[in-house]
Amino acid sequence: MTPDQLLRRAAALADTDAEARWEIVVELHRRTDRETFEAACRFARAGGTAERVLGLDVLGQIGFAVDRPFLEETLPVLTAACADDRPDVIDAAVTALGHVGDHRALATILGHAGHVSDEVRFAVAGTLPRVAGDPPDPRAVAALIRLSADPDPEVRDWATFGLGSQLDADGEQVRAALAARLTDEDGDAAGEALLGLARRGDPRALAPLLAWLDDDPGNLVVEAAGVLGASEALPALLRLKESGWQLRDPMPFVLDTAIQACSAAA
Repeated sequence: MTPDQLLRRAAALADTDAEARWEIVVELHRRTDRETFEAACRFARAGGTAERVLGLDVLGQIGFAVDRPFLEETLPVLTAACADDRPDVIDAAVTALGHVGDHRALATILGHAGHVSDEVRFAVAGTLPRVAGDPPDPRAVAALIRLSADPDPEVRDWATFGLGSQLDADGEQVRAALAARLTDEDGDAAGEALLGLARRGDPRALAPLLAWLDDDPGNLVVEAAGVLGASEALPALLRLKESGWQLRDPMPFVLDTAIQACSAAA
């Protein structure tokens, strides 16, 4: 099938079969020919929301297997789509820019960090670490700090993950933002905060770590124990080993890694 035919077929599935739609999108991602790229651009500039989102979804990862041959031509299309007034389109454009991961998109992404839509802010939180640069741009760090206190729990979770584990950023403001999330009602955000503080060797990680290890912890907490390498955590880790924790968690290997790290510190 031609690219246009595939795109039209995927667009027709937007409201009825999301899985089949994404199968077509993934097939188009693998293509590296100009015909496919130009067809995706036409859809990304279309008037209808479903068509435009579809084109953006394709452009975000087209040619990913061969170093993105259309990168320079893709960036302005994605950036222009961020000026749309429809949250679904902005969400798709920001997410696509995250897949591209080019620092030149940072200013555009930052412009949506305070968007009224939870979905757009979520996309921004996930995209910022990928366009922040190395070392990370202070503007990206500041935006993630703000988003880590967002009203939406999923936004907080992803912003805390980005701030704590994806960016190589440190300083009192970063650590204070992570420490503030230790008491977050969302367990994932709290776990990401703990891991982020552990990665920085911050002593504020130890007390909650020891408390959570005795309360059927998730793998983020166990991973944080290994990263912190605190001998005080070893007894609780050994109890988890004896309790069969590894049979219940999808990442059982983190427990052995944590035990090894904490044993070395004992």
